[in-house]
Amino acid sequence: MIDRLKQLFGLRALPKELSYEKARSVLEEQNLTARKELASREDAAPEMLYYLSEDVTMDVRRAVAANPATPIKASERLADDPEEEVRAELARRIARLVPGADARMQADLHQRVIVLFEKLAADRLPRVRAIIAEEIKSSHNVPKHVVKKLAHDSELSVCGPVLEYSPLLSDSDLMELIAGSAVAGASEAIAKRAHLNNDVADAVARTLDVAAVTKLLSNPNAQIREDTLDQIINMAVDEDMLHQPLVLRANLSMRAVRRIASFVARALLEDLLEKSELDDGTRKLVQKKVLERVEKEDVDAPKNDQKLAGIRKLFEEGKLNDKAVAKLATPGGKDAVALALALLIKEPVEKIMKVAETRSPEAITSICWLAKLSMRTAHAVQTTFHVPYDKLLLPRGGFDYPLDEKKMVWQLEFLGFTAD
Repeated sequence: MIDRLKQLFGLRALPKELSYEKARSVLEEQNLTARKELASREDAAPEMLYYLSEDVTMDVRRAVAANPATPIKASERLADDPEEEVRAELARRIARLVPGADARMQADLHQRVIVLFEKLAADRLPRVRAIIAEEIKSSHNVPKHVVKKLAHDSELSVCGPVLEYSPLLSDSDLMELIAGSAVAGASEAIAKRAHLNNDVADAVARTLDVAAVTKLLSNPNAQIREDTLDQIINMAVDEDMLHQPLVLRANLSMRAVRRIASFVARALLEDLLEKSELDDGTRKLVQKKVLERVEKEDVDAPKNDQKLAGIRKLFEEGKLNDKAVAKLATPGGKDAVALALALLIKEPVEKIMKVAETRSPEAITSICWLAKLSMRTAHAVQTTFHVPYDKLLLPRGGFDYPLDEKKMVWQLEFLGFTAD
């Protein structure tokens, strides 16, 4: 009875043991459900999978592309399929097949697989190339020239995985890519590599890319020379984004600690004091800096009301813009930033403060987006609202919001804000 119902509604299932005659009858009957199932069966005859590789229905061809039993001739045909979904499935299967293929395949078959792999790695659509890159990013046993080509790709989704993970990229390759890549986020991907020697770290620092240098400082396996760290500290004087990763960097020299203590906020000075390796002289200097910051905060307290009044005036004059909020987003500027955001999105300041108290990077970033602020300012606002360093959302490519619009709208609606 069940089999009869399946036949009536076009949901016919193939038997567990698939005979050649039964498979052939599927092709003759032109039943779509059965064709899709046959296309995914690893016990389907090669000639039948080849026949299905030019089926009129995309879902059937996609199933053939994903099937490990699909013969190379059919795979070669599918590499030219007009549908992205089909080529994407093929790319995923072939990329998983290539590592170690030379040890499993006859020479002629192996060569055809490599040619097919190269073709998919050069597909016109970034998504297909990105699948190849993601699948082989950590492999030692894939053609190096393909890895290098992916590393030079113009799309971060393609070059990023191999830049961060591939063991086939030499230090000289990486330094060449840092110097020559125009892809936003490429240096950042390299800075996150599991092992980074002094020369590559120097090259990352020389880019002056704040997001990349932040990742470099946060990478415990990155070797950073003292003179390179000095350059980064010079850069950090005017870049608040670098303060926390600098303070948290392990094995800082006492000279570096003293220099950092001259400009970071009181909360970060207290983090410096927790470092067990500080000598007595350096510890006393940092403690002195903490006291100086506390005294300054006490002196500045009466000025706070004037500052808030000045923010309201800026808003009334139409001058409360991204640049103005960025200036407010400093350690100790929580009240000022909360007021600025409240004015910009026309919500009570108490509501903004409640969000700030959650220290949710997604929520705070979404409010900044609603206020039409840049992502770099949103990063500074997260720091001002004391989002933990390891949870900070960084600008994608140095400038763009890392969350998509749909997710930010959801965040806002969840918090009770209306996204225009």
